[in-house]
Amino acid sequence: MLQNSTIHLTRKSAPIAHPVSLSMIKSFLRVENDQDNDLILNLISIATEYAEWYMERSLMKQKWQISCIGYIPRKIQLIFGPLIAVESVKIVLRNDSEIVVDQDLYYIDVVGSYIEFYSHFNIRRLDITYEAGHLNADLIPAQIKHGIAHHVAIAYKNREAENSNSLSIVREIYSPFREVKVVL
Repeated sequence: MLQNSTIHLTRKSAPIAHPVSLSMIKSFLRVENDQDNDLILNLISIATEYAEWYMERSLMKQKWQISCIGYIPRKIQLIFGPLIAVESVKIVLRNDSEIVVDQDLYYIDVVGSYIEFYSHFNIRRLDITYEAGHLNADLIPAQIKHGIAHHVAIAYKNREAENSNSLSIVREIYSPFREVKVVL
């Protein structure tokens, strides 16, 4: 019998920094005064989140939690990598008490960004908290930074208008960094 699990993803902490600097974006926009700094920083945050959700990757270090409810698969992909470290793995019992899973009961593949359990769990819920992203903005490809800069420029220059067609060029910039997923 085929069993389904419900998987919830929650970002537990914001990124430690932006992947692009305010000065870099102001230079890209040719803005010399400080009058719009708050607006530009907000647009950098929005463009960065868009890039992360579109590519399903964390750009800068942040904390995530995956919660599996129902059937718990033995191998769970820790999305929004690159994976830095798994902070905790907890079993949530039917009475809502939590038990920390011993590290000897699972294997973590940092390169593949997944966790694999050595045995099957018959439990209510499993919570995995992990850190993902880059520790240094220099490790983020220039093409992604360029996409963020373009997104900020589009939003900054068209902040009065409602035109989402301009984002197609941004999506094209990010496309090589999306992973192809096949659902069987």
